[in-house]
Amino acid sequence: MTGKEVQAWGDAAMYRSEPMPDAGNGPRVYLLAMTADPLGAIASACKMYRGEVVRSYSEVTDAERREYLAQVMRTKLQAPFEFVHFHFMIEGVSRALTHQMVRQRTAAYAQESLRFAVKEDMPEECALPPSLAGTVGIGDSRKLGRVDDEATPASQHMREVWDIALEEVGSAYSKLIDAGMPAEDARGLLPHAVTTRLHYTTNLRALLDHAGNRLCTQAQFEWRLLWARIVEAIRYYDPYDTGWMGWDFDLLADVFKPVCYLTGKCEFKANFDRPCSIRSRVDANERIGRPSSEWHTRAVGHMTPGDDGVRVGDAEPIKPGEWLLDPNAAREK
Repeated sequence: MTGKEVQAWGDAAMYRSEPMPDAGNGPRVYLLAMTADPLGAIASACKMYRGEVVRSYSEVTDAERREYLAQVMRTKLQAPFEFVHFHFMIEGVSRALTHQMVRQRTAAYAQESLRFAVKEDMPEECALPPSLAGTVGIGDSRKLGRVDDEATPASQHMREVWDIALEEVGSAYSKLIDAGMPAEDARGLLPHAVTTRLHYTTNLRALLDHAGNRLCTQAQFEWRLLWARIVEAIRYYDPYDTGWMGWDFDLLADVFKPVCYLTGKCEFKANFDRPCSIRSRVDANERIGRPSSEWHTRAVGHMTPGDDGVRVGDAEPIKPGEWLLDPNAAREK
């Protein structure tokens, strides 16, 4: 775009937002940088608690790296996790999600601003909610021809309403921009589903806390999709494109779980908290003091505390897919 074209808009600071690739396919996460030896950093800090001085990460053995990661997960003294830092670039998430994300005050953010960034092709720039998964976009639907209403799933009818609304909003937004309205005013029309991108930097302690809350079924499903990509970015971190994946990154990626897995109990039991498809089994495991590392298997032969000798029968296995992959896990059935 030339300077003359920009001046024709309502504000010289406005610019065309880079198109969001495959906005309907969920978040994308890029780990731009992180502490090169995260487990070495954790172990070095932990060893100071015992009076052991580390002057180089090379002095820390791999066995110590593994051991101290496990030990910090078992204590409230989690300051060693603050020695590990991350810098992510995230895109393809909805503005609704980032409104929540920036409430995490133990991080820093730099987000694309709709005050200046002009969105084009609005329907394609919006995140698709899970209730519309598997439906056909209105453009493809028109090509196929209208199907019989009685045979059309309700979700497909909802998709048509959704797409028509986005087309209308996108058209009105574009007309206002073309007429000279500044983007900071026209953006008032844009829906929460419009996708955005941002940089996100934080440390491991804050990241674990954030993940614990947002991987819980209390969070909207988009959050669980995002965390799956964040964990994947950490697991396969390869800044120099060498093709070599470190065991330490793989081990680090495995620590991200819902908060109940970290504390051993459900942390959302207020009368305004959402339901949870695994809560009863978490409660059963808490009653018998069973660690979350065993929750994926059935509790066999455990007894309830006290002398009543009542066998626990509801500590059935909890599969990660139940809370990670089910968008309805926090809804009343």
